[in-house]
This record gives sequence, structure tokens and C-alpha cells, in this order.
Amino acid sequence: MGLKDKIKTESVEALKKGDHRRVEVLRYLVSLIDKREMQLPLGEMKEDEELAVLRKELKNKEESKAIFAKAGRSDLVEQQDYEIGVLGEYLPPDLNEGEVEKIIEEAMAEAGNNFGMVMKLVMGKVRGRVAGEVVTRLVKQKLGQ
Repeated sequence: MGLKDKIKTESVEALKKGDHRRVEVLRYLVSLIDKREMQLPLGEMKEDEELAVLRKELKNKEESKAIFAKAGRSDLVEQQDYEIGVLGEYLPPDLNEGEVEKIIEEAMAEAGNNFGMVMKLVMGKVRGRVAGEVVTRLVKQKLGQ
């Protein structure tokens, strides 16, 4: 069962329980995954791609929360917190920087000091479990750029 199927199943369960707020969030997540799936060639939607969609949405929610907090909209901040909590249920725990650095060192042993090749190897291993900006920063540090 893929991530999208799991979310759909839990959406139905939430609907049966009468938790309309959760249903709304879960249906929206399914729609985001569906939208991304339509952009890819048939059969190319893998779990790491689904996770990337959810990570991007998590980042959007966190940015929105910061804007709402700055504007003093506690009602909207609370809504974003709820949605961030639901999203977090479907994302694996983030890798810490030490784990990412180890993966970068392995990639450097394989690809040398080629930034592009190292990034490609690392992102292939950590996609969906750590933000790309973090990987870029750590790779640049390791390569001395």
C-alpha cells in the first residue's frame, strides 16, 4: 500500500468518525499527490516522490504559519499547526546532520569532489527525509565551497 492509498484509507476512517477537519486535510494531501502524479510519466510515481510532495506542503504550511503569526492571526496559526501535525504523521523522521554528513562522505568517496554528482547521489538516498537546502549547505561545506 502506497502513501497515497494509506492517506485515502485514513480519510475514509476519519469521515466515518465524523472528523471533518481531518478529512479535509487528508483529501487535500491526496489531491496534491494526484496533481504531481499527473505531471509524471505513467507509473513513475514512487513513494519518495509522494514524500517530496508532502515535504513541500509542510514547508508551505510552516511559511504560512509564520506569516499568520506575524499578522496576529492566532486562529489561522492554530489551523496551520493542526495541518502540520496531520502532515507530520505521514513523513518519516528527518535525518540529523550527522547522518547526512556520513552519506555525503560516502558519495564523495564514489564521485570525488564533483558538486553535481555528489548532490545527485546524496539526494537519491535522502530524498523526502531532509530538506534540499540542508544537503546543499552540507555538501558545500564538505567540498570547501
